[in-house]
Amino acid sequence: MGTAPSAPKLKAISVKRGHNITFRWDANCEVDGTWKKDGLTLHNGGRINITEPTQYLCFNLTIRDATDEDEGEYTLKLSNWHGDASGSAKVKVLDFAVAWRKIDHQRNDKVKTAQREFTPSNPEAQRLRFLLHGPVGAGKSSIANSVNTVFQGRTTVNAHAAPSTGKSETTTYNMYEVKDEQGRKLSFVFNDIMGLEGTETGGVLTADIISALKGHIKDGYEFNPSSSLSAGLYYNNNPTLDEKVHCLVSVIPADKILLLEESHGLIKKMREVRDVAKNLDIPHVVLMTHVDSCPLVKEDLDKIYFSKKIKIAMENCSVKLGIPMNRIFPVKNYHEENRVDEKVDCVILDALDNIVNFANDYVIRQIE
Repeated sequence: MGTAPSAPKLKAISVKRGHNITFRWDANCEVDGTWKKDGLTLHNGGRINITEPTQYLCFNLTIRDATDEDEGEYTLKLSNWHGDASGSAKVKVLDFAVAWRKIDHQRNDKVKTAQREFTPSNPEAQRLRFLLHGPVGAGKSSIANSVNTVFQGRTTVNAHAAPSTGKSETTTYNMYEVKDEQGRKLSFVFNDIMGLEGTETGGVLTADIISALKGHIKDGYEFNPSSSLSAGLYYNNNPTLDEKVHCLVSVIPADKILLLEESHGLIKKMREVRDVAKNLDIPHVVLMTHVDSCPLVKEDLDKIYFSKKIKIAMENCSVKLGIPMNRIFPVKNYHEENRVDEKVDCVILDALDNIVNFANDYVIRQIE
């Protein structure tokens, strides 16, 4: 008499991205076997290798170079004339085994020295101007504080950061200079604006952000969520290149972008501003804050580019805001620390170095 197959007892697998997924089961009798993932039959080819049963009746499944798509429930179904049996186990794909973008805090001093000595390549721009915008509580004002902290070697608070109240702490158009330890001004500044809100009536109006991009808004203007600025004391009719924005810097939390649909009011507003910047040939980057919402990164900031969660957030941001991945920089602001940290400095300097280069390329293109 023959024997019915015994149910495979497969063990759940957790594997790092880029590593192989391997299941193995030795049958107790002659049977046919089929591997499935989430109910769909798997076949040999590409990254999938299914070992045909030999005289030892080994049913092996290997998937090379694991990706997020490989997460799911895997089932081995066995059958012969005497019966059927099946067993299942889940696969979870963890963070990367190798960093997918390189950063090196050994370069911190080199980058800081280069930025201290930098001057714009177009004499019509005395300094580069970066416009910070994004949702309330994203950390826009903290970006300006954090950059100053990096160059002064101590924690600084020049811009007022918003508490977790849902209301923008910034109500006026403010320019923040960056200084080094000796108080010397660097050749770039940040302009901070009122935070964006998802509703039609809340937060800064996109028309005001666009006016700021073009250099029409003067420092000190108090934003009015009900009416945009188009004339008056704080309206600059004929801005010079030095008064225009040279790089649009969107600031958005890593944990928030995952929750926002493309139809959400915030996303629609940010895409509208992005489209105007694109038409004006103004470079656009995204600083992704709150990266310590990822436990791996919270434990060690050096793991920021090993994190699957951060990569997924960046991919979401790229799709929803329509910006290439190489223009998105995850950063950590100084907000809890009471002294400088070379790892925090590193991610800030990596982003800043790129922003300065993009903005300088822009002002070069304006040379007639």
